[in-house]
Amino acid sequence: MAKRATKKTATKKKSTGARRGRSGAKSTARKKTAARSAAVRARRQRKPPPKPSKLSIAGTALRGAVAGVVATVTSKVARGASKPDAIELLEREHRHFEVLLKQGEDTTERARATRRDLLATLTADLNAHELMEEKVLYPALQAHPQARDVALEGFEEHHVADLLITELREVATNDEVWGAKFKVLKENIEHHIKEEEGNMFHLARGIFSRDELRLLAARMLKIRAGVP
Repeated sequence: MAKRATKKTATKKKSTGARRGRSGAKSTARKKTAARSAAVRARRQRKPPPKPSKLSIAGTALRGAVAGVVATVTSKVARGASKPDAIELLEREHRHFEVLLKQGEDTTERARATRRDLLATLTADLNAHELMEEKVLYPALQAHPQARDVALEGFEEHHVADLLITELREVATNDEVWGAKFKVLKENIEHHIKEEEGNMFHLARGIFSRDELRLLAARMLKIRAGVP
């Protein structure tokens, strides 16, 4: 009897945790939708800035690339003593996503529970990550002509990833389609990471000072703290 009661309690706790996880994911998704709607409204209300020249964009990206090297060296010398800036924070999360994506790609149709849990973790973490970018970094970049287009592309790439995850959640984890669709999701997110860590982050470092990027990071962390 005691073993049965313990098993029932464990099952109940697991079920409660799963419900809380789904509720948290829905809450974050709603916040993300609100952030995207706010971005659209702001874009419509503002007169589009003049298109910068390719030379201007390239110059900003080059300054950002140099600033990125300096930031990397400084962080290594400080050995974690300084607070991360927005770019460092996002890049750390990118490495986390790459690990999850590799784990998902390596699963088989027999690993139903592993696939289910991994997708739940990926969904929750990606939701929080996208929310931080869409409420802080992307709007900050949109205010600068050199980075306006890449910020808009970022919103759209997030939307595509969200659609793929929604579709994947509807596929049985022991279905061969799950593996194929997860691979497409993996390639999509990896492409997005490459785009961000290339042009977008270089532009961000070329536009904002290190202190300004640290302030953006602080705002991002406050948003993450409010994500269930």
